[in-house]
Amino acid sequence: MPSFLRSALLAFAAVAPCTHAAAPDPALLGCWRAAKIVLYTQDGAQAEDSSGRCSLQFKEDQLESTCRTTSGSATTTYRYEVVRPQVYAATMAGSTFRTEMVGSTREYEYRIEGDQLRTVTVPPALAFAAAAVPQRVETDAARVPCP
Repeated sequence: MPSFLRSALLAFAAVAPCTHAAAPDPALLGCWRAAKIVLYTQDGAQAEDSSGRCSLQFKEDQLESTCRTTSGSATTTYRYEVVRPQVYAATMAGSTFRTEMVGSTREYEYRIEGDQLRTVTVPPALAFAAAAVPQRVETDAARVPCP
């Protein structure tokens, strides 16, 4: 698997600084399994993962992303807040994989329809300098019971 895909899958939730946060969206709370993650690179290539190996757990102000890997699992924790309707900002608080990205923030547009969650994120412009950072990430996830 290309390293940019592995990197993005293991950190598929992090964005731009937030100032005026809205109240948490109760529809986000709970657990979601990624059914499909599509990464678009700056050169126009795309990579898709539909293995279902990544999951998210949204709590009141914390988000945990876990992906199963060939060597076990990788977990990344974020502080998040809804900054505008249908947009949350997630700041990486800790990771078992991408520790150099701790403190980075990314915004996610999201839409919930029934038990389906769709997120789209575009990294901040400065992140494009890093070859392993995808230009755009789209994720489709389904609500699942929390462990």
